[in-house]
Amino acid sequence: MLMEDGIGGRPLAGAPRLVAQTVDKRTILEMEIALTKACEVLPRELDSHKNRCFVAKKILKRVNAGERTFGGMVSAGMAAVEALRRKQEQV
Repeated sequence: MLMEDGIGGRPLAGAPRLVAQTVDKRTILEMEIALTKACEVLPRELDSHKNRCFVAKKILKRVNAGERTFGGMVSAGMAAVEALRRKQEQV
């Protein structure tokens, strides 16, 4: 999730810090899988880069708040998908 220069895994200068430093590689992998699972149920008309970013940010917010279980990450992703569906229904 962090933008790295490939030299010792240091973040690029000016790159946004998206993931807390205490997040390990396994957690990042689980976040990616949770994002994939959540986006699999996105209706076709909602499947866009913008909406995938929305879902990813919701998962990331939950992880940065301390969630480390895969189920919790998937739950955050699914809740984000449901929020997108509700928003679409209001239009």
